Amino acid sequence: MLFDLRSKRRRRVVKITYSAIAAIFLVGFLFFGVGTGLFGNTNIFEASGSSNGAKSYAGQAEAAAKRVKREPNNPAAWQALLVAQLHEAAEPRYTNQTTGGFTAEGRRFLPKIERSWEGYMAATHDNPSLELAKRMVTILGEEGLDNAAQAVQALEVITAAEPNNFQPFVELAQYAYQAGNSREGDLASQRALALVPSAEKAHLEGLLKDLKKNNGHISSANSPGEGEAG
Repeated sequence: MLFDLRSKRRRRVVKITYSAIAAIFLVGFLFFGVGTGLFGNTNIFEASGSSNGAKSYAGQAEAAAKRVKREPNNPAAWQALLVAQLHEAAEPRYTNQTTGGFTAEGRRFLPKIERSWEGYMAATHDNPSLELAKRMVTILGEEGLDNAAQAVQALEVITAAEPNNFQPFVELAQYAYQAGNSREGDLASQRALALVPSAEKAHLEGLLKDLKKNNGHISSANSPGEGEAG
């Protein structure tokens, strides 16, 4: 799979947050999964990877960065830079190919991606590609930079584009609570509960209450066993 940055921490977050609902959407929902859930369409990244296989992603990022300097207000220039950097982040020096987690060098690389995202958002007037917003949740969230406010921004894009998908609303609630925005967390929770299948509503309601009580984090009662530690 192109661009597989899946980590144990990401799997743990998903399992904890959506425990009893996993059968509904877990397949394809793991970090940068394909086909369903938050990380569905990979067309942007497949196109980027297949168009210039002879050139490394670092080389693509360097060329894109030069273009950004020439065309600082061009959304396409920023998108090319961001896509190249996201691909680059999946390479072995940045991502442990066994565990899927970021290496120490990878964590030092993430702020560069964040800056490119900010430039891209400015160039698009906060109207980014949905697929890039989905990719950035993992970079900005707990398994990456742990920047809850920025993760909320990306999730707002996703929920606006997918108003009938309960999954991103659950994650929006989680990060909104972490960012100290209880009102947005409550609204996202309400929307998630309105959309989730009725058989899973009671369990999800309990998890969302737990998230709110613990400022977007899971209480020890809902924490995974040692086998899930990452």
